[in-house]
Amino acid sequence: MLGGCAHASAMRYTFTPCNAGFQQTVQACFYEGHMGPVPAAYDFYADSGVIERQWKRQYESCMFRRGYNQLGEPFMWIPKEQFNGHEGWPWPNDPPKSAWTWVRTAGSGDRHYYDAVCEP
Repeated sequence: MLGGCAHASAMRYTFTPCNAGFQQTVQACFYEGHMGPVPAAYDFYADSGVIERQWKRQYESCMFRRGYNQLGEPFMWIPKEQFNGHEGWPWPNDPPKSAWTWVRTAGSGDRHYYDAVCEP
């Protein structure tokens, strides 16, 4: 559970095109964005000193190099239930649309949970 004043936000990337390799690419680029071997969900800001801005730059660059175009900025979406504070994806009744990860923001310590969708 998050302590203090920290909050959790659900963030979603949108890319084009949709194809059979999209899910694997999202997962591979999350991995590359972490700059090392990490599990799907990892508190890398606190543990490795990587900040969200650096992670986003790495992740977005990886998706572009693999042939995907980002549609706008990642947007915050509202899950159907409140953050439960448990390990793993915190909204079990509103599962992620792809591989996912979370990032602890600098300063406030808020968690941003990222997943991705594709559009034709």
